[in-house]
Amino acid sequence: MSAKIFTTDQTQLRCIQCSHVADLLKERKFQCPKCGDLYDVVHDFKPLKKSFSAYTKLFDSRAARAFSASGGPLERSGVWRFKEWIMPYLPEKYIVSLGEGNVPIVPAGKHLREWIGGGDVWMILEGMTPTGSFKDFGGTVMMSVAKAAGIKYVGCASTGDTSAMVAAYASVAGIRSVVILPKGKVTAAQLAQPLVHGSTIITLPGDFDDCMRVVRELVTAKRLFPANSLNPTRIEGHQTTVFLTAQFFGWELPDWISLPVGNGSNCSSVGKALRLMNQMGYKGKSSRILACQSEAAKPLAASWLETSAAHKSVTIEDWRGRYKPMKVGETTATAARIGNPVSRDKVMREVTRSNGMMNVVSEAMLNEAVAVCGRDGHFVCPQTGIALAGVKLAVERKAIRKNERVVVVSTANGLKFTEAAAQGLEKNILEARDCTTETVAKLMGV
Repeated sequence: MSAKIFTTDQTQLRCIQCSHVADLLKERKFQCPKCGDLYDVVHDFKPLKKSFSAYTKLFDSRAARAFSASGGPLERSGVWRFKEWIMPYLPEKYIVSLGEGNVPIVPAGKHLREWIGGGDVWMILEGMTPTGSFKDFGGTVMMSVAKAAGIKYVGCASTGDTSAMVAAYASVAGIRSVVILPKGKVTAAQLAQPLVHGSTIITLPGDFDDCMRVVRELVTAKRLFPANSLNPTRIEGHQTTVFLTAQFFGWELPDWISLPVGNGSNCSSVGKALRLMNQMGYKGKSSRILACQSEAAKPLAASWLETSAAHKSVTIEDWRGRYKPMKVGETTATAARIGNPVSRDKVMREVTRSNGMMNVVSEAMLNEAVAVCGRDGHFVCPQTGIALAGVKLAVERKAIRKNERVVVVSTANGLKFTEAAAQGLEKNILEARDCTTETVAKLMGV
């Protein structure tokens, strides 16, 4: 039944290495049987017969009805607003949506601008979504395709944000879910989310890479349908970051898009979306990707920097030759604490094709970035701190010029990471010796 929803001529899976083609609705392993590499989702856009301006007018008209009771998922969801670029042949009846994607893009506040060193810096606040992270952008598409394919059981390894997304969207789709987490490595808020949404939770006495290995073995044995970015339908939804950004700036792209890299789905999708906009007829400047990792988990950034130091320009082949998985260290940016990213080849492809770069930031810098944002009224996650610190380093090194526009992807709501955010700030709590007004006034300095 599912094979009739759309054909492989319309939408297909294509290996990023050897171009082997597979049926999206029948695939269960999401790993090329010929070379073992990952798949891209590829659509035939020619039958849609729309110009770039026709698409943008359509998307703008849907955005204008985003908060109207009369709209459907194509209007109410900031992701499905761009359906023709994301999953054009999926019938609307299969869409599983929680109204995700209508997120603000805000200018950097006074304190953040000063900390970075000036410049035209903005943030897209992707933590303002149903489950509090950017994962919802990909989750709505992944779960919609799973529903169309007749999937009964989905699962993922997670550092916290993916598990919340999978549990929430699976519950709406009526699909059972399991999330496999590293014990003691996710926050209390992140653990509460899949519990509330009714997912089965299994904790392992290891790190994320151990959890991901177990998931991949279950997937290979056809005992689990993967909801991690191994499943490329996630990437299709994450492309929305670029489309929303372009739409916000009057269908112009910024000079740079800065983001943190964990398992690599966001970086993979940003690059894919930039290329898709060009394919659709976009004639303006494109964006360069600034992909950032912390000192504690830097397998991609460390190998990029090593390759960049050895060669005038970085090629995927040279980069891949220097890449090594790593044993991760401790960091407050737990959602990016990944030593061997699943989407590493896609990250290499997109950073290279965009003429982008990678940065490694210290634990002190990423935590400082979070605190600085707080003084501007934005409570961002530690992973966002990685991307912000990466921009600061790039500005200091003059890799980013002060007249260039930068959009930083804020990947999750800081409310998921309250323990980390409060570290070092306890000194600002003043304890009164009694309950008198005069004592309080003295502590206030008034």
